[in-house]
Amino acid sequence: MNLTAAVDDLLLGASMQQVAAGMREQLIRDFHFRDDEVTSETFRIEVTAFMRKLARHLGDRHSGNVRVGHALRDWVQRCDHYEAWDSLLSGFAFEGREAVLRRGRMLFPGPLTAHWGEG
Repeated sequence: MNLTAAVDDLLLGASMQQVAAGMREQLIRDFHFRDDEVTSETFRIEVTAFMRKLARHLGDRHSGNVRVGHALRDWVQRCDHYEAWDSLLSGFAFEGREAVLRRGRMLFPGPLTAHWGEG
């Protein structure tokens, strides 16, 4: 899966979790891993790096898109990647933003969150 395909999937309603799972499955197929070779750690680092890149891209190119905002909001409940939090809180308005903003400010140092504004 490439960045364009991942964005297309999200715009069609896929979740970030579904994109991450699809990316991992594709890597497992591409590298011809057998089922007995796959663990929960298989391609974890590669998928994490891809999802960080995807989150940054979404914030830069799809700021304000309701579907993208929803996907990012669900994703930040599952991860502590600054890129996802920053993309969400820098480019999207949503109900409950104040609570998400408070949590983000607890996770990341002030200089990284100052541009997020107030709830």
